[in-house]
Amino acid sequence: MLVESIAYLLFAFLILVLLVLGFETVGFRLSEAVLIFVGSTLLFLISFPSILLYFRGSLGIGIIDVPLGILAFQGFFVVGPSNNLAIGFDVAGFLIPFFISLKMIFDRRSPIRASLIGIAFVAVVSYVSSAYVAGEGVVISNIYLIAIAASIIGIVLANRQWRSVGPIAYVSGSLGVLLGADLVRIGDILTYQPTSFAFASIGGAGVFDAIFLVGVLAVTIDVIFVENVRLINWIQRRVA
Repeated sequence: MLVESIAYLLFAFLILVLLVLGFETVGFRLSEAVLIFVGSTLLFLISFPSILLYFRGSLGIGIIDVPLGILAFQGFFVVGPSNNLAIGFDVAGFLIPFFISLKMIFDRRSPIRASLIGIAFVAVVSYVSSAYVAGEGVVISNIYLIAIAASIIGIVLANRQWRSVGPIAYVSGSLGVLLGADLVRIGDILTYQPTSFAFASIGGAGVFDAIFLVGVLAVTIDVIFVENVRLINWIQRRVA
């Protein structure tokens, strides 16, 4: 049993190393890849509190962890009647992908024009592939379809500039899902009137949701594609 556990851990570590190195080949920096995989996983495992933005009719700032019973909130504006609803975002599942995406746009690894087109495209796919279910939140029917759409848009918009494929796919996937699945349905979420306390989390609450997963899956698909293209080109040069 111990040997099997060690073998599984070594295998998982090998996969993690390959993913980090693979992300570097399509335009990610080592620190970004490590933060996405290692940082997000550690925050997930320790059940890091979520950031709270809306609580019982007021906008403000605070932290919340429902399983651990942690709640602290300072309201600034009353925007609606008092209810049992709280809205916030998860640090691991939302904040890390969000700021890495913004960083890639600002340093032009994901050009602004390509980013806007990619985000809009993935947002449409996300909207069509999702629906709001009262009491459950935003439910996505096919996360793989969205990830494939983000990976394709990354390849197309990069125009064979392989170092841009990863950033464009990641930005399109992460921010596209945020816009097309979550933000457009904030109105539906705010109108929900739960009979008991309910917390709606953008980016997951104890689980990674589509914002995190779509970005990672899209870039992983592109890593496989780009490495195969490079391998084919290398073989052709050797044969010629």
